[in-house]
Amino acid sequence: MRLSIRLVQLMGLILCLVCATNGFAQSESSVRRAAFDIGSAVIKCTIADVNISTGQIIKTIETLSEKIDFAEDLARSYDSNLSRDIMNAGIKALEEMKRIAVKQNVKEYSAAGGAVFRSARNGRAYFVRIEEETGIPSRIVSEQQAAMLSYHAVRQALDFSSRDLLVWDIGGGSMQMTARHMDGGLLFYIDPMASVSFKNVVIGTIQGKNIATVSSPNPVNADEVASALTNIKTHAATSIPPLITSRLRHSNMIVAGIGGVHYYGIPEQIGRRDKVFTRDDVAKALEKWTGKNDEDFESEFAATRLTNLILVLGYMDTLGIKEVHPLVINQSDGLLAAPEFW
Repeated sequence: MRLSIRLVQLMGLILCLVCATNGFAQSESSVRRAAFDIGSAVIKCTIADVNISTGQIIKTIETLSEKIDFAEDLARSYDSNLSRDIMNAGIKALEEMKRIAVKQNVKEYSAAGGAVFRSARNGRAYFVRIEEETGIPSRIVSEQQAAMLSYHAVRQALDFSSRDLLVWDIGGGSMQMTARHMDGGLLFYIDPMASVSFKNVVIGTIQGKNIATVSSPNPVNADEVASALTNIKTHAATSIPPLITSRLRHSNMIVAGIGGVHYYGIPEQIGRRDKVFTRDDVAKALEKWTGKNDEDFESEFAATRLTNLILVLGYMDTLGIKEVHPLVINQSDGLLAAPEFW
């Protein structure tokens, strides 16, 4: 009888050790991370479990975002420095997001910022301050690094051949298009013409107003819309690399639109959220919202809602893009899986 009891106890001990070992192996193969995309107009955070060896996102736990308009602040700066107020607001938002991440048992943190912080005279000093005050390892990435992070984030989310994919990312202060060249390398189109910057072109060049004192172009009348559309089409035609134009016009490429403009702004103005939006959807929305005041848009991004429609329509027409697949993916998703950032 005693032998049987001891045998059962021994078996129980072995079973516990096996379970503990399996649990340890599982925890060793993955890690919970928080990646912060400190964008030109919005700070985003993605909390996810990531396979350490493959870089694949196993499960997204939570996504967070807050509007902190660095690009607008810099556009109004007289000395090309970010203001103390906007920098403080950014750090406050990051600290709050980190508090949420800590409650989610996050073990690793990383943050990346792009174009607006490369342009600001105090951009790099600000990122040193971010790391010191929040404890989040932070760096300013190059334009190509930012585009590559977004491209690989989309590749994880979609089951398409990379040769058939173009990723179109519109931020507040920069735009990127990334595609795979036929020889296997990546093609990049990187441009400071984006949501906030194009809005300011409409205010300054089309309406002849001072962007230092005027922050919204609304209402934009029909003649101004036509002039702005001509302006952005000319810009696109003369700036996009011929290899990207050729690939779009002579293949059945899937165009994935990422960033707040594609996923939130355009569908909201169209009035519905589908798997794709078409060129005609954007054109009809532009006609509907022409002449509207900021209050009519009922959005904290009202100042760029109409000009974003002009921007997207201009590029779609110039490149012959018939439809865009909007995805709720940002640079933080790509950052999660990039080993050099952890």
